[in-house]
Amino acid sequence: MSLLKTFRMGQEYAKVWPRHAVVAAMTESRVVPAVKFAERWVPAVAILNFFVQWEWLGSQGLAQVVVTSLFLLSIPLQGWYWLGQRAQAPLDPKLHHWYRDLAVKLAVQPQAKPTYMMLARLIRKALQELPPDQH
Repeated sequence: MSLLKTFRMGQEYAKVWPRHAVVAAMTESRVVPAVKFAERWVPAVAILNFFVQWEWLGSQGLAQVVVTSLFLLSIPLQGWYWLGQRAQAPLDPKLHHWYRDLAVKLAVQPQAKPTYMMLARLIRKALQELPPDQH
């Protein structure tokens, strides 16, 4: 899968991932808010970083100023990339079992090799349709 498609998949996965106590222990529940925070604030921090370093270092430090600002701008991209890779990854056995259980409860045909994206969509649907004791 191309890099741009992976970024788009990561953004989609971040939108689909539910914010609920049922999934609070999973890594995505920490990564998604961090990436959204970085998406919102890191560009401003990168610009501030550029001007502060430019003021302190002048034109002699141009390379350092540009590199550190570009690194800061890459942080949300790294998060989207990670989420995109994770969305396409097959589920581990414990999560695969949970996926099958939810699919049966929702009367949905389970996929043979589900991915994290499929799990996120199924969890979101389960949270909307099932009573709280059946998640």
